[in-house]
Amino acid sequence: MWQAFVALVQLLKLLDHLAWFLGRGALAGILWTILAVWRLALQCAGVDVDRKSRRGAHDRGGRRGANFGDAFATPEVPERIVLSSRGDANKLEAKMRGWLRWREDYDIDNILTTPKPSFEVVKAFYPHALHGRTKSGHAIQMEAPGQFSKLIKALRARGFADPTRAVVEHVSFVMSYAFANVDPRDLPNGRILRIIDMSRMDLADTTYEAFMFLKTMASSVSIAFPERVHRVVIVNPPSGFGVLWSVFSPLASPSTLARVKVCKTTEEARRVLEEDMDVRDIPREYGGRCTCGGNRNRGGGSPALKVFGAFRDTAGGGACPSASMSSCWRDEALERELWKDAAALNVCGSSGGSRGPGRGRHRGRSSGDSRGGRWRSEAETPKTRKTRKTSGEAGTGTKGGGSRKRTGAGGGGGEGASGSEASGSWFW
Repeated sequence: MWQAFVALVQLLKLLDHLAWFLGRGALAGILWTILAVWRLALQCAGVDVDRKSRRGAHDRGGRRGANFGDAFATPEVPERIVLSSRGDANKLEAKMRGWLRWREDYDIDNILTTPKPSFEVVKAFYPHALHGRTKSGHAIQMEAPGQFSKLIKALRARGFADPTRAVVEHVSFVMSYAFANVDPRDLPNGRILRIIDMSRMDLADTTYEAFMFLKTMASSVSIAFPERVHRVVIVNPPSGFGVLWSVFSPLASPSTLARVKVCKTTEEARRVLEEDMDVRDIPREYGGRCTCGGNRNRGGGSPALKVFGAFRDTAGGGACPSASMSSCWRDEALERELWKDAAALNVCGSSGGSRGPGRGRHRGRSSGDSRGGRWRSEAETPKTRKTRKTSGEAGTGTKGGGSRKRTGAGGGGGEGASGSEASGSWFW
């Protein structure tokens, strides 16, 4: 089985090189699209698609933890990184180094309290939104990847010289926010359900620049937030995805397959999502009866829609991509709170202030919490924290309900790596 998986990795690398030589041709476009979607599914489920060696703790001495090295044999290593390494000493060290580099490169200690100048433009040209909690309390996020060339162009037009870095920082902020405010629980909780709508993927995403952008995004986030995915539900997959999935899915582990569901029809999507969500919380485009649209008239209207009205599609001159999405992508209570907090950060930054929305009004656990001291997010400290094994609190099972827990000074919500450190392909 392992030899078969290694063969799959080599095939993916071969397709990468083939796409490079084929440039922007039609065949390259087809290969790139199918390859990107397949790598996306594996990466989101926690599979290291570029793993080169299985040698590690079990191969050298047989005992888990053997040969981890002095720097990585202490309880200071975050538990999620240890779990995602599956006993491989080399992989553990690489993940740990990457995580520390990511924290330093993107100032993760202050990411929830500093201005976010790219927030609105990334939201406008890359539809994604928080959409409440699952029945068990995990965060829910909807994502519609595609047309990345427009996102890159829009960022450059607004003065961002390195669009990839801007988006990685944005992703780090949103994910950290989710794990600090929506599901801040320790393992085995503190996870996210990702609904990935592939309907926007087209040949416009087959330029080499767009492909490398996508690949770097997945690399960064897969190591930045290990053991954070509760489930990945892929809807509206490209036509070639089904064939590729049926061929290679037997090579993945049962645990990986259990976390990835591919839904070709709306009815299938509804059935799968009902396992984690009430039908009244499932977006209408996926067969549910969500009523997020009713929120547009509350609190002065949708903060997102107001912003999107000022953006134009950089290619066609029409409305930006996110403006054409349903209200479920803008008006869920937690998504509205995210927008308000991001706006507050930018206002503080423009006025010279340094106090973010969470600073000074922290509403975490009291000092009498069983874990002791001030509530801390998963990756608060600049280097490492002692791991703790708890079952976490019970989930709320409501959309946007329950008490919100903010973090002002703490870092984001996960462990990670910089784009240059990680390997693999896209997607946060």
